[in-house]
Amino acid sequence: MRRWDSVTVTALAAVLAGCNESSAPGPDGPGVVTPDRSDIAVLNSISGTLQQFNRIDDRLVPFGQDIQLGAGFDGESVDFLQDLWVTTSDAPGGSQVLFGSFSTGEQTVAVFPGNASVDPGKPTVIADAAGTLGALVPARGLDAIFVAFPGAPMAQLVIERVGTFVERAVPAGLFIVSIDANLDDEGGELQPLGPPRMALHEFLSGSFFDELRLPEGTTGATEALVLEDNLLFLAGGSLDPATSAPMGNGSLVEINVTARGVQDMSALGGNGLSMEPGRNGLIYIVRSKGTTTDTDVLTFNFSVRVFERGPDNPIQPLDRDGSSLNCRVVSAFLDGEMLCSTYETGSRGRLILLSADGEFISDTPTGAGTTDILLR
Repeated sequence: MRRWDSVTVTALAAVLAGCNESSAPGPDGPGVVTPDRSDIAVLNSISGTLQQFNRIDDRLVPFGQDIQLGAGFDGESVDFLQDLWVTTSDAPGGSQVLFGSFSTGEQTVAVFPGNASVDPGKPTVIADAAGTLGALVPARGLDAIFVAFPGAPMAQLVIERVGTFVERAVPAGLFIVSIDANLDDEGGELQPLGPPRMALHEFLSGSFFDELRLPEGTTGATEALVLEDNLLFLAGGSLDPATSAPMGNGSLVEINVTARGVQDMSALGGNGLSMEPGRNGLIYIVRSKGTTTDTDVLTFNFSVRVFERGPDNPIQPLDRDGSSLNCRVVSAFLDGEMLCSTYETGSRGRLILLSADGEFISDTPTGAGTTDILLR
């Protein structure tokens, strides 16, 4: 993007120092092999840590030390590319974009102009025209989109006047797609003003290009994934304004970005709490079944656009004792084995390894408030 041309990122080489390191296991004594990097990372939003793990012989084994994200961390999502990770936080004194290296532990921080608290959403790793890695960051409090780079002290405004509550900004071909949850954040209740809104902005300039209209009845903006010209959008649904109970009106929307039209829309039969890609080509959607602590899992094949396990035949993960396991986020390995994280506010959570059908295999403790899983 032309607006980025003047940015010089002096710390990038240090932050990405581990990118070219081997990921192969290394010897650790006679007959023992241990990995020299992690394959799994989880974000603990309450504990304010990134934890790393490996799957070894159907066990989840912690790797290295917890990555501390600082006092007052207030983020819920993380993105990565190779060794670089990025997350956002509404820290005391102003919002932050945090970059770091999995291998070295080094971190850099970018703030927003005027040290403003902008309520940043989920960051998305991108590269500029010179190949420098950075992140697009939606600022829900300013209705704007910023870009930040590791080592640069300040995030830069890229797109302004974006809806009312922009949750995501994702690259799609020649465009940046802004995803506006269309919530009323002036009154403090975050009630829907109408269906979510999507706009296309030219990638090279940030200029508005066109708008994608979503059907009436679509509510919430939880996550979006892009595959070539197609965008998969999880409209998570709404909460009862009096009780905060899920209304059960979540939906999955398939959009062709080039044609700028909705291809299909599927009711979830519950609220959509999270959506993660698995290494096996399936998309894993955690669905509420009445409350946010009573969940099951849907799987969607994005490449052929069909549910493999849909709202009528979901996967019900099972705990060690055979009882229902309530996951907050789910992803999967190439062989179909799943990773499930639980969300605990007052105690440690768990990362659970499950079979492709949801049967318990093993688990390991995590921090409090696990909200995101990365398969590296």
